Amino acid sequence: MEKVYSNEVKEGKNVKIAGFVHDKRDIGKLIFLVVRDREGQLQVTFKKGIVTDEMFESAKRISKESYVSIIGDVAKNERAPMGVEIKPSEFNILSRAESPLPLDISGKIDSTLDKRLDWRFLDVRSPKVMAVFKLQSEIVTLLNEFMINNKFRRIFTSRITGAATEGGTEYFPIMYFNKEAFLAQSPQLYKESALASGLDRVYEIGFVYRAEPHHTTRHLCEYVSFDFEMTAENMDEILDMEEKMMQYIITELNTRCKDVLELYDIKLKAPKKIPRVTLIEANKILAEEGLDKKLIEENDLTPEGERAICAWALKKHKTPFVFITHFPFKKKPFYIMKDGKKSSLSFDLLYNGLEITSGGIREHRYDMRVENIKDKGIDPTSFDHLRFFKYGMPPHGGLAIGIERLTEKILGLENVREATLTPRDPDRLNP
Repeated sequence: MEKVYSNEVKEGKNVKIAGFVHDKRDIGKLIFLVVRDREGQLQVTFKKGIVTDEMFESAKRISKESYVSIIGDVAKNERAPMGVEIKPSEFNILSRAESPLPLDISGKIDSTLDKRLDWRFLDVRSPKVMAVFKLQSEIVTLLNEFMINNKFRRIFTSRITGAATEGGTEYFPIMYFNKEAFLAQSPQLYKESALASGLDRVYEIGFVYRAEPHHTTRHLCEYVSFDFEMTAENMDEILDMEEKMMQYIITELNTRCKDVLELYDIKLKAPKKIPRVTLIEANKILAEEGLDKKLIEENDLTPEGERAICAWALKKHKTPFVFITHFPFKKKPFYIMKDGKKSSLSFDLLYNGLEITSGGIREHRYDMRVENIKDKGIDPTSFDHLRFFKYGMPPHGGLAIGIERLTEKILGLENVREATLTPRDPDRLNP
């Protein structure tokens, strides 16, 4: 018999379920086991004299979090989880859990985040933690749907590159046989090269790597990046596309992940229009809001500034989203197009106080691209991709979104590691 999930169990059916023993109540001639799978919990009732003595004793001795399978008839019981209970005819202990557990799955006893991450795959058994990754999976599904609906093609590019994508030193060097190579900081150069082929709208989802020695709640050394690149002649085309994308994601999550949002007491509202503010305008707004000038940077927003400008957007525009545009070129990678001598056609999308997207219009003209690279103090000959820009590269732009950050801000988590199954930071390589 094929197993079913708890949310598929129907009254009057004979079913097979499998899961972890979440709870046990022994009241003499009755033993109640609550069995948990990824979709919910079910009550299994063992009544002495109805089930075999062997089955009753096995249920009596079972330890919490042991993995079991059960075959039985489903009966209505409004007081039980899911409104039904299973009366077992077969009960098999497939894997017995040691006791005590190294981590409290019920959430009744608080554990530090470090300890939770040390025991990550026990931690994810907690329904509230598992819900994070249910929502994250749905986010990626929605991104795929949106891209397909908007005529993008998915591509798969290497995470091993012969040159640092963004320049600088924040990359992980590796040995590729007898050559030095690097773990890709982004698929940016590959995305752009794909546009030279005539694939005029492409996207990718995959890990990227940043050798940044940060110990903050917002940084990871390895994270999942969603990237798209498209032909575009101005930045508004890119902003319009992301605005539609966020409207789609938020609207659909309200339906598809209603249970997760209720578990976290989150009410999402899709943005009708995301305000677009230049960095210069943002700094003026923050000054007018009375923010300490020490928290305002000339060339960027501080973390406190990001939170403050999102609070302004919520108050003035009724949305926690805000685009910040036209950052100084010296703060951006060489592939961003300049806008005058100092500014650039770049943007960040902030959401609930945190940057979740970085993007802009790219420099598609070969000579100007070379000049940009030189301006950053980098040798243009180290970039093999440059040759593709000599043969009719279309004007284009795009963006990258950190999936973990987006998940974190949707659910109101306190640390991006909570939205990461196996986080990697300067101190963590396990599990």
